[in-house]
Amino acid sequence: MKAWPLLKELILATSVIFLLLFAMYSATGNSPPVVVVESDSMMHNPDGQLGAIDAGDLILVHAPDSRKIITYAEALEFSSHSNLHESHGLPGDVIVYDKNGEDKTPIIHRAILYARGNLTETPDRINNTCVNGSYDKFRIDISDTQLGTCIITWDVAGTNVRNATKISWDFTQYYCDLSNNGAHAQYLKIIDWVPDQEGFLTLGDNNNCNVDQGGTVTNNTTGGGLRDSSGNRVQPVSKEWVEGIAGAEIPWFGSVKLMTLGATSDSSPGTSYIPSKTWYSLTAAISILLILPIILEPIVNRFLEKSPEMISHSNESLRNINDEIGESE
Repeated sequence: MKAWPLLKELILATSVIFLLLFAMYSATGNSPPVVVVESDSMMHNPDGQLGAIDAGDLILVHAPDSRKIITYAEALEFSSHSNLHESHGLPGDVIVYDKNGEDKTPIIHRAILYARGNLTETPDRINNTCVNGSYDKFRIDISDTQLGTCIITWDVAGTNVRNATKISWDFTQYYCDLSNNGAHAQYLKIIDWVPDQEGFLTLGDNNNCNVDQGGTVTNNTTGGGLRDSSGNRVQPVSKEWVEGIAGAEIPWFGSVKLMTLGATSDSSPGTSYIPSKTWYSLTAAISILLILPIILEPIVNRFLEKSPEMISHSNESLRNINDEIGESE
């Protein structure tokens, strides 16, 4: 029976973990309900910042179909007649997606705009190629209703780009220093971009306008963007590749997992991007969580002792003791 108290504590701890996971799943509608941030691509401050996405944070991830994804462009447009939609420090939603749909470590970056096809034509069905435009394997052709179509012109919600063969737009409120890359502007510029397919243009907040889809988006005034595991440039993020929408932040606690990943996985950066102040904050948070029950227990016990139920129970117990003493005499 000596093992029972330890077993009881183990059962209680396991039950709490399952309840937390169930609560997070219920809140997000997604599985897994959280992701651990590994890199510094979304950081707003080298020392870390509450409200932004820092390496070592846990981020709740809502199901991609739980609501409409609002891009940076759309958020700025909506702000003229309603409250600005912000997520993690900037306008627009942050999404979690798989690079070119591959089943690897996902990317968590901001959705800048969504390129939607307007004018389309049926591709060569033998080779799935286009005489004009870009072949989109995810969109159904309006003529033969088969999967895959050639997109000739584009629309971009949140801008006045409509029925355009190329996408050009200046995000004058999205500041970055491009002076060393041949650009004369100090903000994000989309220049004569012809998307490979319908999808989101994405960007890390800390990536100096180096969009994930590479220099073809900015007329090579930014870097090469991201590559998948096969070395292919990341294409516009199809809705099929979106794993979820970034929600609330649980700061610091993902650092514990990154410590483990750094020791067991060559593909993980481990703790290399975690701000040094995170360790102080994590230590303080864990200390508070450990000390808090010790402080609260006597307060709760004192409060319970003064409750009418406990007083009634004590009086009843005292009467029973007195009765037993009287009978023994």
